[in-house]
Amino acid sequence: MLDILRGTPLWVYAVFFILSYYGVSACFRSHVSKRSLQISPVIFVALSLASLNPSQEIAIQLSAYSLGLLAGWWVALRFFSYSNVQREGNHLVLPGTIKVLIVYWGFFAWRYYGGYQAAMYPELANEMSAVAGAALGAGLINGLIVGRSLRLLRFFRFEGDMQARNDG
Repeated sequence: MLDILRGTPLWVYAVFFILSYYGVSACFRSHVSKRSLQISPVIFVALSLASLNPSQEIAIQLSAYSLGLLAGWWVALRFFSYSNVQREGNHLVLPGTIKVLIVYWGFFAWRYYGGYQAAMYPELANEMSAVAGAALGAGLINGLIVGRSLRLLRFFRFEGDMQARNDG
């Protein structure tokens, strides 16, 4: 186990600490900007799609990723609580939750496990089950992130619709 930790590149630790920082900060009451809710899912999805293995059946990987994305989105609608969210201008005031930290750590663990498996068992890394499983897991975690962000962005749309109705 110690050899695995010693062989891990420093940038992996940096990513872990960044995700942990944002996850722990979400455990406390926080202000989240509209811009952040729009950009964060794009970053996670882009990283995951860039990590797909183009030498394998890309259609199977994209199908598995899409299935995971939809499943994660569905779970996000039920997993996160949206009842105590308040809007203040272009920010939302969110109550603290450990669920964001769990999702971020899940994303990190899934990516780390995939990298570990590829490094330790390179002959198995290109098997379709491993490639599709990695895509499915990445889609699931990203679905949680995207679903939560889109649901929170609805608070901005809803307020705009209400103001337009009141002005008209």
